[in-house]
Amino acid sequence: MEKTGTQQTLLSSKEPQTVQGLLKSALNMEDEIAHGVYRHYTERENWPAELKDDVFEEIQKYLNTLLNDTKRHKNIIKNLQTNAD
Repeated sequence: MEKTGTQQTLLSSKEPQTVQGLLKSALNMEDEIAHGVYRHYTERENWPAELKDDVFEEIQKYLNTLLNDTKRHKNIIKNLQTNAD
């Protein structure tokens, strides 16, 4: 089976890959996405002034869905961390 670039990168990493390490990395990614990207765009002032309010409200609904999914993912990852000990 041919290895992809991603698989080669993982295999050539200098750090050992452990379940706990991967779960910690996944948790950090969820935090960065939720606090760095989604929250930024839930604020009206971060959008062009000419954006219509009803369009922004629709965008906000999608962002809230993504934030809720992120919370759910974090809970799943934390549960996996607990069970991996």
